[in-house]
Amino acid sequence: MRFNHAMMSRCIPLMRICCLSLATVMLMSTAGFSASAPRLHDMSLKTFETQASLVQPDDWCFVFLGDNRGNDKKFEELLQRATAFKPLFILDGGDIVESGTADELSHFMKIVRQQKDLPPIFIVRGNHEGNPVLFERQIGPRDFTLDSQRLGFRLVVVDNADYSLKDTELSFLKSKLDQSRKFQIVAMHIPPKTGRWPRHTFEKGSKELLHVMTERKVTMGLFSHIHLFDRDEIDGIPLIISGGAGASLTWFGYQGDADYHFVVVEFKKGKVSYRVVRL
Repeated sequence: MRFNHAMMSRCIPLMRICCLSLATVMLMSTAGFSASAPRLHDMSLKTFETQASLVQPDDWCFVFLGDNRGNDKKFEELLQRATAFKPLFILDGGDIVESGTADELSHFMKIVRQQKDLPPIFIVRGNHEGNPVLFERQIGPRDFTLDSQRLGFRLVVVDNADYSLKDTELSFLKSKLDQSRKFQIVAMHIPPKTGRWPRHTFEKGSKELLHVMTERKVTMGLFSHIHLFDRDEIDGIPLIISGGAGASLTWFGYQGDADYHFVVVEFKKGKVSYRVVRL
């Protein structure tokens, strides 16, 4: 069969597309993930939705922890201890890896999958998850909600890993914090700047965040980033930092307790409380 000039002109674009597609597949393969691999968030969400329909509405809990990067052994110990409380889910406040490469995220996924009887686990993007595209492909969305009408509960998570809360995230918060649930909890990686937390926090958007939380009667705010446990309060709303899930602890320069720990948030008979479990 002979190829004339017109046929070659039609074939060349197709060849380019095929080569580009092959290069993309090879790049994804070397990056440590495949387009068809299920995300951690999606797998966890299915289990959460099932369990939320079965748990006792007046007696349940979830676990909050954060900043586990660099210490798999301690992180696994915390996960095992947390699982013993039979939480509906675990929320990790971010900084799950050192820099956010595909290999690091795959390693994190492997650690999670190896844990026996682990409840659904959801991840807040931290500043060490440096590639937001990889995070969304392998872990899950950067802004999301967990919602249960039956439990009167809604968790709203937003991404402030660049030390600011942008208009997009503020709009997301406002749209989801509609007070249709009795318990509304807000979570993000970096804590807002307050009188108690003047450093290693975010300032751009912090006043707007606290205003929205007060206006919409938020139950609690959850943050990580600083490697310790601490608590602040704004207009009666508890703000919690939990960053002791494995990373090197912050011993100096900050208020709070430098312990490896997690926080159990408990819902009993229409009231919410929390307790700190230290290793």
